[in-house]
Amino acid sequence: MSSDARTCDYAARQTAAGRTKKEIVRLLKRAIAREIFRYLTTLITAPGASDLRPARQAKNITLTTVAEYFGVWPTVISCIGRGTRRDDGLAHAYRDWLTVARPLSWDRAQSVQTRTASPRRPAVR
Repeated sequence: MSSDARTCDYAARQTAAGRTKKEIVRLLKRAIAREIFRYLTTLITAPGASDLRPARQAKNITLTTVAEYFGVWPTVISCIGRGTRRDDGLAHAYRDWLTVARPLSWDRAQSVQTRTASPRRPAVR
């Protein structure tokens, strides 16, 4: 009862009210149970991740490309995109990255234009 400031205050108030240590411990257990129950039953809205997979596929970006960029396994990206794993920080970074990432088809078109614009050098023997 001496490690938490709220517990110490509560124990002091209960002692001043004339309760025994055994009663105070019983009341503390009930208070802890109420607090845990509140945490377990309160719904927290989780950010949706259903937009990540279609956005990645629309830009023709592979799971491997995303995974290499973030330094994780492709299965982690797949699970986040399907909503079977929750990692809010990675999902937020992934969403931000997808909004600024160019489609791979655009990059391929640029590389084709660069290759056709530059003259070919003869092979050196």
